[in-house]
Amino acid sequence: MTQYIIRRVLISIPLLFGITLIIFALANLMPGDALTAMITDEAPISGETLAVRRAQLGLDKPIPIQYLIWIRELAQGNLGYSFVIHIPIGPTIARRVPATLELMGLSLLFSIIIGVSLGVISALKQYSVLDYILTVLGFAGSSIPIFFLGLLLIDIFALTLGWLPPSGIGTAGEAFSLKDNLKHLLLPALSLGVLRTAVFMRYTRASMLEVLRSEYMTTARAKGLRERTVVIRHGFRNALMPIITIIGLNLPVLFGGAVIIETVFQWPGMGLLYITAVRQRDYPMIMGLALISSVAVLLSNLLTDIAYAFADPRIRYD
Repeated sequence: MTQYIIRRVLISIPLLFGITLIIFALANLMPGDALTAMITDEAPISGETLAVRRAQLGLDKPIPIQYLIWIRELAQGNLGYSFVIHIPIGPTIARRVPATLELMGLSLLFSIIIGVSLGVISALKQYSVLDYILTVLGFAGSSIPIFFLGLLLIDIFALTLGWLPPSGIGTAGEAFSLKDNLKHLLLPALSLGVLRTAVFMRYTRASMLEVLRSEYMTTARAKGLRERTVVIRHGFRNALMPIITIIGLNLPVLFGGAVIIETVFQWPGMGLLYITAVRQRDYPMIMGLALISSVAVLLSNLLTDIAYAFADPRIRYD
């Protein structure tokens, strides 16, 4: 297991290098830059001032030199400075990470528990009324645009019923409290988790149906084992493999949804910071956020592979 993890980490190094090339290339292919975004009719900038500012930011250097400078700074743990707010990018992102992890963590926990549980129930009650209801709800949940669901929940629970706050991470002017934080977290986490819940439910149902038809399930029942033992110990454990795969693959998708949801609910996480950086054409901030997201994807894939070994002891890593 240790050797396998080391090999996977070593394989990730050239992948990460390739990711830095793609991120830097895409950032430089974007039209305009932070300086041109600052120019307006109310605040014009002369050509000489613009040239001096470009030289100060290093934008006058050739693209390959800019990339090498960026890689050198990354090797030293420095993500650079924002062109717009003129502060270090690393600490700025670090302050936003807890809010995003809180949002993604609760929504993922909700979607896994509810989605997998409903998927197992739907498979065990195949072709029943409950199965049809859950299937319809699953398709509906996966079809609703995430931003529309967020706006719908705000309209119902915040504006109409007044049960929950519509935006933010806490009540303005009040000291932080866990209860107040959870009240603000509930709607964005629910909006982000509904789509994943539907996806997990559908995959769990399909995986469980395939396992329930297996011969070893019939053999387990023939041995006189209780149905609950047969389903949980023999059925559910063998059905976990594709479920683990789809959960691992959905972690990057979850972050993409968090970008939209954080914007809708004004949740002060990495997603809202990313949207702000794109609007302001803050290239260093965009590249820093994209790099952190890419590292998170690589780590999620590694954790998924490791989870295989615990879910299925037949897998060996030599």
